[in-house]
Amino acid sequence: MERCLIMKEERVTINILNWLESNGWKIICYDFPQRGTGVLLHPNSDENRTTKNKGGIIPDILATRNSVALFFENKDRFVLSDFEKLKEIKTIGNYSNSLNTILSDFNVTSVYYGIGIPAIEKHIKKSLENIDGIDFLISSLENGGVQINFDKNEVLP
Repeated sequence: MERCLIMKEERVTINILNWLESNGWKIICYDFPQRGTGVLLHPNSDENRTTKNKGGIIPDILATRNSVALFFENKDRFVLSDFEKLKEIKTIGNYSNSLNTILSDFNVTSVYYGIGIPAIEKHIKKSLENIDGIDFLISSLENGGVQINFDKNEVLP
């Protein structure tokens, strides 16, 4: 029986945070799973909102460098719904008001959306089959490093 060690989402996020900082990115906010440490983005439309956080999303990492912002969703495996969520956020701009407010002090002219996952071949393969709605895919290595699997706009080091 083959054992597959799973890298937790928190470790993926930590590895990417360290990599971003070492490459000159400024971390605006980040979130660890189930900790509530991130910044909540509210949908542009307040219609049908019955609670303060209804419909809100929390980016796993939001970072800036040279007028570019990166918006990360990180997971411990391939999750199709995250690819679909980022595609919707990117194309519809349904969280643009909150995002623009958070980024207003950073002279951002472009926002790119991507996914961070562990460097596990089957998850990378499934992810690469679903990249049409994202700008980048990064995988986190066991040694703490990261590898760039896809960078549509060549904004990553």
